Amino acid sequence: MASIAIVRTNSVLVDPRLIKIVRSLGKRYSLLVLGWNREGSKFDELNPLNFPSKTEKAHDLIFKIFKLKAPIGKSSLISYLPLIIYFPIFWAWVFAKLIIHRPQVVHACDVDTVLPCYFYKLIFRKKIIFEVFDRYAMTFISSKQGWLHSIINFFEDLFTRNNDYFITVGEKLLRSFRRRPKNYAIIMNCPEDFTSRSSRSQESSHTRDNLLTLVYTGGMKRGRYLENIVAAIKNLDNVELVTAGPIVDKSFFDQIVAVSNVKYKGLLNPDDAIILETKADAMIGLYDLEIPENKYALPNKLFEAMMCGIPIITNVAREVVEETNCGIAINYTNADSIKSAVLSLRDDIDFRKSLGNNGRNAYVRKYNWTKMEDKLYEIYDSLLKH
Repeated sequence: MASIAIVRTNSVLVDPRLIKIVRSLGKRYSLLVLGWNREGSKFDELNPLNFPSKTEKAHDLIFKIFKLKAPIGKSSLISYLPLIIYFPIFWAWVFAKLIIHRPQVVHACDVDTVLPCYFYKLIFRKKIIFEVFDRYAMTFISSKQGWLHSIINFFEDLFTRNNDYFITVGEKLLRSFRRRPKNYAIIMNCPEDFTSRSSRSQESSHTRDNLLTLVYTGGMKRGRYLENIVAAIKNLDNVELVTAGPIVDKSFFDQIVAVSNVKYKGLLNPDDAIILETKADAMIGLYDLEIPENKYALPNKLFEAMMCGIPIITNVAREVVEETNCGIAINYTNADSIKSAVLSLRDDIDFRKSLGNNGRNAYVRKYNWTKMEDKLYEIYDSLLKH
């Protein structure tokens, strides 16, 4: 019998936040991890034992992946209609796994997993943690799709209050709900410390030849302003953009990698993506502010840049960037603004190092996973005692 079940509607093995949570909880508790390979990810063909071996776990860790391809990441109402069929099938599968393994606590990640977990709580008198990684309606469903948008928001608000503990990623996102729940915690997307796993010996060679390596890890698609970044750097000497991630839009990807100083490293697992970041000089993280949730974002990339000790060029979380002086906040729609930021980092090595050191110091002091992990343990220790 598992102590804890964690439920997520993606393939689990490629979800950076979930991997951190599983690694941390696996040190203390027996875990059942339930995911859904909606996108047909090839990572699920790998031996999943390669992942638990990195957890330093002392207890059992069971992965169960639901393999049924279904729409993901779409924004049109028509694309969501098939989910009326797919989601009940997935929920029934989750509920059956929970009955078989009988966890004491179920950790439901986002509103699309919460229904079977909540029914399990009611029927078997167990505990539930509801965690919101992303506001579902804000991220995936336009407010123009009125009734559907309102229904999803209603359920998110409802389950924010009807649980044993609520977790989310930032104070601004917490304030987007109608009422603050009684028991809650903010656990930010801070990374584990990978600096001991990777050498930054390349820094001295970059200093000699003035090469500035920018890094972007994420989906190769529109909406992350890669086209603006590429337009800003394509005629710059001693600047390269290293990218990695899934190819979501093939024609767009072909357009990007046709530029000579853009390199593509393939689809990497989260650990390898961060190791790639540790070898760069600066990170790029731009987000479409037309998507409401991005206005509340405290993105992984910000904290990963801090951990790596490199500056970030971004257009979100300005309050953190300004508080820590760890990067450059820009106008994300303007290629000249991006170009100016890139040139300031390329041409002033001391400035670049200063921003990177500020970020690293902030990471060590406040924005690290060890502190977030301690919060997780406090929550689970309290729930499992009762």
